[in-house]
Amino acid sequence: ESSFVAIERSIQFRLIHDGAMEPSEVISSHRRLYQRGAEVGLYDEAFGTRLAELWNQNRTKTYYRLGIATEAQAQAMHELASEIHQNLVDGSRVRYECLC
Repeated sequence: ESSFVAIERSIQFRLIHDGAMEPSEVISSHRRLYQRGAEVGLYDEAFGTRLAELWNQNRTKTYYRLGIATEAQAQAMHELASEIHQNLVDGSRVRYECLC
């Protein structure tokens, strides 16, 4: 759960700082947020679709306790979230604002 939150907040950070989203705007759909990132060029459409599918297939299952992530899955998600975050922050003109 926390890895998906980190990914989504990193995307929102870039959308806001790049002027593609207002700070007060709320995108409540996970899939829509991933699509929005692709639309503005943070990553390509295929990657946005893959993120949405990953969220759909895994996050929902573990969030509602329909399955439990393995330690390897949790580590892989943490690594993915860290890489996405770093990539989005590094590509920002305000990377100094992130205290990660």
